[in-house]
Order: sequence, then structure tokens, then C-alpha cells
Amino acid sequence: MVKISLPILVSLFLLLTPMGNGKDIHLPEQPNFCLFKNPLCFYNMDVLRYLQVLHQKQEYAQMAKFFYGPMKQQLGEKKLAASLADQDFGYALKRVGIKELDAKNWSLTYQRTILGTQENFKIDAALVKDTCRLYLDENKWNLLFKRL
Repeated sequence: MVKISLPILVSLFLLLTPMGNGKDIHLPEQPNFCLFKNPLCFYNMDVLRYLQVLHQKQEYAQMAKFFYGPMKQQLGEKKLAASLADQDFGYALKRVGIKELDAKNWSLTYQRTILGTQENFKIDAALVKDTCRLYLDENKWNLLFKRL
């Protein structure tokens, strides 16, 4: 059996690691280089489930930043955040499909379960100002937040 002393072990470790062999360690320029840039890149979630987490944490102003479209333009970000605070967004949600329309637009299909009933719905997402956002008009608002 071979005994290796601690200084020899540390020397071998440093010699065999990138730190000790003179090679550079290359890391991405930004650690979260894809974060928020597509519907599936939201802290190991998809965009709508991420918004649902923000809703549960009552961070409505942060949540409002991830929408675009006529409803947001009409209300403004502060009123949209206030409106989001009054909505029920606690149903079970699962993304079941994604279709890339082009490099900056996606169609997302989700399945939600409300009182044991499953239904599918589609929403549109786009890359706006370097962040993936959901399209929101009155029809999409009703689809997301109004129960039948």
C-alpha cells in the first residue's frame, strides 16, 4: 500500500486541475446569458410558470414586466400590476407544447386543471427588448385569469 502525504496530494491536485496546469478557465461572459431570452429559460421553468411563482410571491410589479401588447399599453405597468393582484392564478399548470414561429416568436400550449377538469390553451410569446414576454390583450387576459 502506498502512503501519500498531504503536501504531495495537494501538489498533484494543483498540477492536474486547470488552476495548476496553466490553462485558462473559460466561463461565459455573463453567467445567465440565456436567462429570460426564450420561453423555457426562466430559472429552470417556463415563462408562464415563472409568472405564476411571481404571483404567489405577490410580486405583481415584477410580473407586469413580462407582458406586452394592447392591454399593457392601455393600462400601463402600474395599473396592470394592480389588476394582476386581484386575479386568481393558482390553478395547476403544465406546458405541453411549444412551436417556434421564428427566431423571436413562439406559440405556447399549456394544460391547466381547474376542479378536476383539464383544458388546453395557447398563448403567444415574443422576444421584446432582450426579454421573453407574453402577449396580452383582452382575449388573452380572459383566457388566463377569468374562469368559465
